[in-house]
Amino acid sequence: MLALKIEKYSYSKLDSFNTCPLKYKFIYIDQIRKKDESIQAFLGKIIHSCLEWIYIQKLDNKVSYFSLDQITNKFKEYWDERWHSKIRFYQFRHPKKLSHFIKQKKNDYFTLGIKTLVNYYSKYGPNFNQDVFRLEEKVEFQIKGFNFISIIDRIDNDGSGNIKIIDYKTGKKNLTEKKMLKNLQMGIYSIAANSTFPEINRDNITLTLFYTMNNKEVSIKASEFDSKNLKNQIIKNISEIKTCEETSSFDPKESNLCNWCYYWNECNAKTKDNPSLYLD
Repeated sequence: MLALKIEKYSYSKLDSFNTCPLKYKFIYIDQIRKKDESIQAFLGKIIHSCLEWIYIQKLDNKVSYFSLDQITNKFKEYWDERWHSKIRFYQFRHPKKLSHFIKQKKNDYFTLGIKTLVNYYSKYGPNFNQDVFRLEEKVEFQIKGFNFISIIDRIDNDGSGNIKIIDYKTGKKNLTEKKMLKNLQMGIYSIAANSTFPEINRDNITLTLFYTMNNKEVSIKASEFDSKNLKNQIIKNISEIKTCEETSSFDPKESNLCNWCYYWNECNAKTKDNPSLYLD
């Protein structure tokens, strides 16, 4: 029997388990941490850091004007500082001119990052006058006795009792409002928001997915979630995790997502390493 007790849960933990119980075990039970990440994930982190930098300058340093060069230079700075040898790109067939392909892919994603920030600047710059209240807010709360933690990208407060919880997304596919209501991450955020702002009516709390690639927002009210069913779903999920812990049984769940998993060497469902390309 596994002795490790999971004391705090998060959307990331539940999502890892739902994606593949064995991957969950590697990360959270065996504590096997890998630096490997996809180029898409790397780019998303850099864009996120740039947006965070903008609003930190406004909140903490009272900067009221930004040039586009400041922001694109910050992107280049973060990109160069954080680039590493374990960044991967999934490619089903390896190209003949491999070195050229790798160089081109790295350049493509760098250019995409610059383009994304240029578009963001065109819409919100040079002053970025959104009602930003908090950034990277760590929220701890309970769901039926279980401890949870969430890190919220951005919280806006218009000063009139309206709160906006924002999660940045760098993917190209936008969720619909209907699908947002079934999205576990947004559901957990709604509970976190209610815990953080108990004095705010749930009708005045908006949950927003902000898609940085096209500056599109998809929003719903916290009150639209069925809190009772949501909490029951989460508790059922935790019960499944605990059953796996008690039986020491974490089975692999193979899917297309395996292409972006970097635990192939540890996985008993795979016979070789992930065939994706390193871009360094």
